[in-house]
Amino acid sequence: MVKFQGDKMTIKDKYLKILSCLVILLLGMSLVPAASANSDPSTIPSLPNVFGGNLKGDAANAGSGLVISAYIDSKLVGSNTLDGNGRYLVTVDGTKEDNGKAITFKLAGVPSEPVSVTYKHGAEPVEIDLTFNGDFEPPTIESLSAFPLYILNDGKDFSTVRARVVGRPSGAPSVTIDLNGIDQGVVSLKPESGGLYSYDIKSTKTGKFKFSFMAANPSGSSVTDKESISISILSEGELENEFGNADGVFSPEEITNIVSNNDVSSGIKYAALGIYFADGWDRI
Repeated sequence: MVKFQGDKMTIKDKYLKILSCLVILLLGMSLVPAASANSDPSTIPSLPNVFGGNLKGDAANAGSGLVISAYIDSKLVGSNTLDGNGRYLVTVDGTKEDNGKAITFKLAGVPSEPVSVTYKHGAEPVEIDLTFNGDFEPPTIESLSAFPLYILNDGKDFSTVRARVVGRPSGAPSVTIDLNGIDQGVVSLKPESGGLYSYDIKSTKTGKFKFSFMAANPSGSSVTDKESISISILSEGELENEFGNADGVFSPEEITNIVSNNDVSSGIKYAALGIYFADGWDRI
């Protein structure tokens, strides 16, 4: 019989209640492994296999952007994009029904040379080299530049990006430049004869920008240049600080330097001359 003192439970009763709760908790924990052991094996999720290794054959020089895929019974069970370091890594997500079945690999849709690989539920990562033969090499960027390096932010002044890109026998390369830094997205350069490409960069934003340039062949293998295209876009109010002395006023020598500087656009030169002569022709 439970005893109370007034409306309060005694210390003995409190300890009995705590002890009962602990017994129930321990019994519940002991039943969990048993329930798991007796559960339906089909409810246990499959564990993926991870494969990695060197790329051989024509794929040894593959650029970034190519997709390597894994298949079981013609069903896609994994894919990943190469980063151009001569290696691959792909995770194969099979099911328990796939245990023991052969895995085939494709690079940009081209099957690898035959390999003996099967799916094994929960297996350790496998190191295996794969050989692919095909047109996997990226295009070659023979030249890349932007001129002039300083332009005005009036949306009319421009710097011209010029590139010479040599493609592969599979077809003409796709040549793009990432202008997200000036809110213009990724744009394609205009193809010209002899493997030349060009694009005029204009903007109303200001700042110093580096733009990423990429060339890709039809298979998807690509090469990227993130350093060669660097442009400064200036407002008229920034010209004296950029090209003048600390006094904030152009001197005749500084104007001469701007006018003769081939890295400066004609838009900036006219704007600087306008600032210089703003106080009247007595400056002449």
